[in-house]
Amino acid sequence: MAKVAIDDVRCGMTLAGDVLGKNGRKLLDAGTVLESGHLRVLRIWGVSAVDVAGGEAAGGARDDTCGDGESEALAAAHELAELRFALADRSHPAVDALYRCCLRDLGKEDRCPLPPPFPSVSDASLLPEAPDSPEALVAGDPALASFPDIYFRLQEAIADPRASAGSIAGIIGNDPGLSATLLRLANSPLYGLSRPIDSLARGVMLIGAGELAQLALGVAVADRFRDIPACCLTMRQIWEHAVGCAVLARVLAAHVGGVSQERLFVAGLLHDLGRLVLLRRLPVHMARAMTMAREARLPVAAAEHELLGFDHAAVGRALLAQWRLPQELADAVGGHHGQGAMARDACIVHVADMAAVAAGYGSNGSPVAPPLSAVAWDALGLEPSVLPVALSQAGRQVDDIVSGLLG
Repeated sequence: MAKVAIDDVRCGMTLAGDVLGKNGRKLLDAGTVLESGHLRVLRIWGVSAVDVAGGEAAGGARDDTCGDGESEALAAAHELAELRFALADRSHPAVDALYRCCLRDLGKEDRCPLPPPFPSVSDASLLPEAPDSPEALVAGDPALASFPDIYFRLQEAIADPRASAGSIAGIIGNDPGLSATLLRLANSPLYGLSRPIDSLARGVMLIGAGELAQLALGVAVADRFRDIPACCLTMRQIWEHAVGCAVLARVLAAHVGGVSQERLFVAGLLHDLGRLVLLRRLPVHMARAMTMAREARLPVAAAEHELLGFDHAAVGRALLAQWRLPQELADAVGGHHGQGAMARDACIVHVADMAAVAAGYGSNGSPVAPPLSAVAWDALGLEPSVLPVALSQAGRQVDDIVSGLLG
């Protein structure tokens, strides 16, 4: 028996002892002959070394593919899907539909394998003192004191019956970066227009002033958070998850009816806004929270609450309130984890968020999808068959929209 570092473990090696996660949960049994799916599981849960019989694999492959036979790929997909749905009630029809989609897609490719374990303070008592409320956290960052006034000027112009498409486009055109991003999004699969939009005025006429203003809101917020520390998650992972949730929220809104699809797109895009504030203001706490979530198979929001006494949803609500943005947007962002009575927008974002994690769009720091609120699902009156359709639509849009958003 020999202790082998995880980077040196190869397919074909046999475990000499049970492998336990840091929370004591058994991950793999002694005697398991390691395959590629097992290696991925060990890395997902931050295992650094394992006991291997003999320390070497007789004739084992020197990479993680292990032949990649069809049955092995299916077994690996099942294992990853089980991990991703560890907190979910699989007996719920909507969760079962998501699980089947996830299993199908993992059998092809895992869109977003997790990065290596995050650097983290192992003892929570050693963490620096944090603000005692979401409002104090937000107020402590002067850079977040106010929101760019372009959104408010757009709203004033839209409310003016004398405003033309050209005048609205002129307001946007005063910000070249915003203009370029909005044109990229207008020409992305989000709208699927048959002819390219080559000017903002044409975009206003084809897409609508209100819809373009909603996109401007999302883009302006994204621009505020381009300097997040990369110790926990990359900007690409963060915004791919946000866009995945946004696209799914927009698609679900179309099936629910009676709600603005663009408003739900922006609500989905900003649903983890509070996590961006936490990553910016309390990166050490967030590294600890994400490590806790990974090791204990918790939603990151639960780990945040345990460490801070509040979570990212509450921080997002506090920031949107400080910026005087619409209350319905603050309710959707602040309520998307099921806190208290959920408005319909919050219910849609909640379902979209779970589906985005299940589908592997980017990462929110946890490999585990949050539990689905049956109350939120029932409030939308949707059939489970909507979810595979929504995921199929989202899959054709997310990458292009992320590229349009980040440039």
